[in-house]
Amino acid sequence: MTDVIVYIGRFQPPTLAHLEIIKKAQHLAKKVIAIVCSAKKARSVHDPWTARERIEMLGLVKEIDYERLIIASIPDSNYDFSWWLAEVEKIVKQNTNQNDKVGIIGHKKDNTSYYLDYFPKWKFVEMPKLYNGLSATQIREKLFENNYILRVPDEVSKWLSNWISNNKNIYNALKDEYSYIKGYKDMWKSAPFAPVFVTADAILICKKNILLIHRNSNPGKCLYAIPGSFLEQTKLIANCAVGELKKEIEIDVDANTLKKSLSFVKVFDDPSRDQRGRSIAHVHLFDLELDDLPNVKSSGDARGVKWMPLKNLDGLQDKFFGDHYQIIKNMLKV
Repeated sequence: MTDVIVYIGRFQPPTLAHLEIIKKAQHLAKKVIAIVCSAKKARSVHDPWTARERIEMLGLVKEIDYERLIIASIPDSNYDFSWWLAEVEKIVKQNTNQNDKVGIIGHKKDNTSYYLDYFPKWKFVEMPKLYNGLSATQIREKLFENNYILRVPDEVSKWLSNWISNNKNIYNALKDEYSYIKGYKDMWKSAPFAPVFVTADAILICKKNILLIHRNSNPGKCLYAIPGSFLEQTKLIANCAVGELKKEIEIDVDANTLKKSLSFVKVFDDPSRDQRGRSIAHVHLFDLELDDLPNVKSSGDARGVKWMPLKNLDGLQDKFFGDHYQIIKNMLKV
């Protein structure tokens, strides 16, 4: 028996496989630290439940010894992995003694498990494939396709049933998003290769404000996002970014002024950033040096458009579509 074992997961939702790993960790260690990832994210078919809700589900399972389990949560950081690693280590340091022997447990199922190799000081406890490769993705698919809950602890199944009954609007919105994404992927099934989408996006800054849109359709309906669009085959990426601001947003600034205010462009290509498929974003940072905020109006697919003070961003972290909040933080270093 070692002193502490760390178990990192999303638990969307906690499955029977998650339970087996926690039980194995508690058999091997005096204390287990379960770190719930993807905190402070907007609800989506990939992340339907908040960190608080997932911690609540984990806290109901009778087979877990809660006197020897610490549960913490952490936001994702797709584009600043060193920050994420430091945050994990900080959580563990806060809940261990200096001389504790620490291990980390998990199953290297695919390329999303790469983080398990980044804690060399901790002994790795590798778990085999459980329940024929059971994943939380399978459970979410059944839940949104036909309201069928399977292969979760009984306490979690009851919690999910109550959650659906008490949150009809949220559940139905997630079902709609699930259907949209499934239909979107079905359109590309006959393609000889999996599609790769390219977008041109814009971060527009003026007087310590950022221009944001409210999405009007799935995926991410009603969430904040930066303006952008899929690249048209006849357009240059840079022209697409400026054109989106002029056409879809109707900003009261001429195209030449926008082009002159372009600071730099950065590519964001996390493979899981868009549930519709592989999507590579070319994000353009425009920094307008004007005396007043220019007038803006939504004239395209957006539900609305507004200037948001940069100081208010952190309070809206769970109101952003996909990885747009992380992109903004990465581009602006705020």
